[in-house]
Amino acid sequence: MNVNDLLIGVRGELPMLPDEENPFLSTDALVGAQITRILVDVLGGTVGVLLELGQSTRLRGTTALLRVTGVVQQNWRSTPTANEFTAWSISGLTVQQRDDEFHVVIDCFPVGALLVVGAAADFTLLHAVAPDVAPPDDHFDPRALIRFGIADESTEVEPIGSARSAGGCC
Repeated sequence: MNVNDLLIGVRGELPMLPDEENPFLSTDALVGAQITRILVDVLGGTVGVLLELGQSTRLRGTTALLRVTGVVQQNWRSTPTANEFTAWSISGLTVQQRDDEFHVVIDCFPVGALLVVGAAADFTLLHAVAPDVAPPDDHFDPRALIRFGIADESTEVEPIGSARSAGGCC
């Protein structure tokens, strides 16, 4: 399966994550992870936040996907950076859950924040399958070199475990 498959929904039953790896119960679980992509499925009303876990000391796996369904609002704010290639490291997380609404605010370093409001959410820890190709020539495309080895929406992944927000998820 790949990350795009997970935007549709987690197939089958995955092991539940322990409380310390569940960002809905432990708001410091994502600290140190880095946001690499925000995937918006307008027709499906879904937002996926793809995370790189190489700098995370709290989570297993190499990547993770926070998926919010029934999305009514998604907003990314940041200050201009001197370097267009910026690692947005998570410095804090605020989660508010009600029966019919889920809010998440992800604070990042350097100054950035992501707000997503929807009906419910799930979080899946993943192991990305290593690419079997050589890294690109940095003289050809520096963006490709920087992104080499970082999961994107077409990366093959193996799920490790998942957690769901209190409102459930589809």
